[in-house]
Amino acid sequence: MIPSNINILENHPLAPLTTWKIGGAARYLAMPRDLEEVCGLMRLAYDRGWPLFFLGRGSNVLIADQGLPGLTLYLARSLLKLERQGEYLRAGAGVPLPRLARFAAELGFSGFESLAGIPGTVGAGVRLNVGADGQNLAAALRRVWVATPQLHLIELGRTELALGYRSSLLLQFPHWLVAEAEFELRNPAPREMIQARMGELLQARRLRQPANPRSCGSVFKNPPGGPPAGKLIDELGFKGRRVGDAQVSGKHANFILNQGRATAAQVKALMAEIQDRVWHTHHIALDREVVFLPEDLI
Repeated sequence: MIPSNINILENHPLAPLTTWKIGGAARYLAMPRDLEEVCGLMRLAYDRGWPLFFLGRGSNVLIADQGLPGLTLYLARSLLKLERQGEYLRAGAGVPLPRLARFAAELGFSGFESLAGIPGTVGAGVRLNVGADGQNLAAALRRVWVATPQLHLIELGRTELALGYRSSLLLQFPHWLVAEAEFELRNPAPREMIQARMGELLQARRLRQPANPRSCGSVFKNPPGGPPAGKLIDELGFKGRRVGDAQVSGKHANFILNQGRATAAQVKALMAEIQDRVWHTHHIALDREVVFLPEDLI
């Protein structure tokens, strides 16, 4: 049974909960505080036949202008456990990646610095094996605990997750929820050195990426064995290209910015135009990093 003290909101706007500030409302929205409440809400959704969606800090996601049916669980304020257990770090799915990086630095362990500039959460980060500057989560990840639609808690080791570039086994199971992850602390280093490296990476990131925060991060994956997606898009003259208020960044062509009141339809039209031109010019199919909701989960 769902705890009676959980508030479920109706027709709640989702755009403010995303970095793009785009999208319609959730038919129902809940903000669970811990795994028990998450599981209670998952059970409620399945019992009532509602579609179920998970939303963390709202990066790397494009929510449809029509919003989301069913129940959306906003997890940016829950599953925030973060603690050292001997040679490992245990982190809840809702822990922001920059917080994970800072925590490891305070403990004097390297290997997490590149996460300081990534706006997502541990749960989404594990699902996509995020990373930057030559680092990704796979290098330190040891195992995860996943809640299934049947409310079974499954433990999966690093090799079972089939981690690759912006991919993992979890992408094949979008209705599984990453509850916790465990990371290895393998690279001790002076705190000052780690913090200085984090500062250097953040500064380099600011120099090459747009200052406008109303984006989802990188829109397309880099093609395997080919030029980076941003370079391909730039060479085709897309910097500054607009569809309504959706605009390709003039600083980094793999970013699409919301310059006012951009809609999901406008972003999708711009993405489709880019993919079409890259394909017809280079015969390279650009795969998107950004998740479309609800399409990718229904």
